Amino acid sequence: MRPHLLLIDALNLIRRIHAAVRAPDENSQVDGAISSTISSLSRALHDSQPTHALVVFDGNPPTWRHELYPDYKSQRKPMPDILNNRLGDFNNAFLQLGVKTFRRSGLEADDVIASMASKAMGAGVAVTILSTDRSFQQLLTDPSIRLRDHFQKQDHNAETVFRQLGFRPEQLVDYWAMAGNGDIPGVSGVGKQGAARLMLEFGGLEQVFQQGESKGAAGKVCVQKEQALLSQRLATLATGLELGVRLKDLRFG
Repeated sequence: MRPHLLLIDALNLIRRIHAAVRAPDENSQVDGAISSTISSLSRALHDSQPTHALVVFDGNPPTWRHELYPDYKSQRKPMPDILNNRLGDFNNAFLQLGVKTFRRSGLEADDVIASMASKAMGAGVAVTILSTDRSFQQLLTDPSIRLRDHFQKQDHNAETVFRQLGFRPEQLVDYWAMAGNGDIPGVSGVGKQGAARLMLEFGGLEQVFQQGESKGAAGKVCVQKEQALLSQRLATLATGLELGVRLKDLRFG
């Protein structure tokens, strides 16, 4: 049986569920979120049937992205204090379920998951990432990895990315460098449609730079080249982090 690693984006799951819970007070809302999160993860484990699993939390900032771009995540709605203060309760609940957890200051869950996925794929391990975060789509270059949207019950791979956008997962970082994506600023005045047209016409960011200061969206990218390159760097997930985590330590079930 081929090993199968399930990587769970903890705060992506927790915050989505917490926002949907209705309760008479904040503490009860968190209690409900813990119960619902464990139920959701139990379903995901049942559906995916992994041999190994890891829940990954974001570490405390700053991260290397904050050092490159001080405004990184500055526009994001902060987590409610009561939820933040009880993340340890979620962590304990995951451990009681039999799933290992990971958190390290200065590291974002996205980079930890990307590095774990890259290492696992290199060892011939199938990987499922449980998250609605589109940034993980850049990793879908290998058929042994899939991105699972637990809430929509949809799996994403290279084929679904191509159907949605018309280009491949390995081109997504260049697309986001121009269009922006979440906390990635992108190039002012280009937008998603403009960036998609440039990708389909030229194939990548470097090819757009070769157009010089022409008119239209390509000209805007060239004029704002430093912003585009910064956004490209911010959008690229780190896949080579040395985390000190061994696959055999993550065995589930």
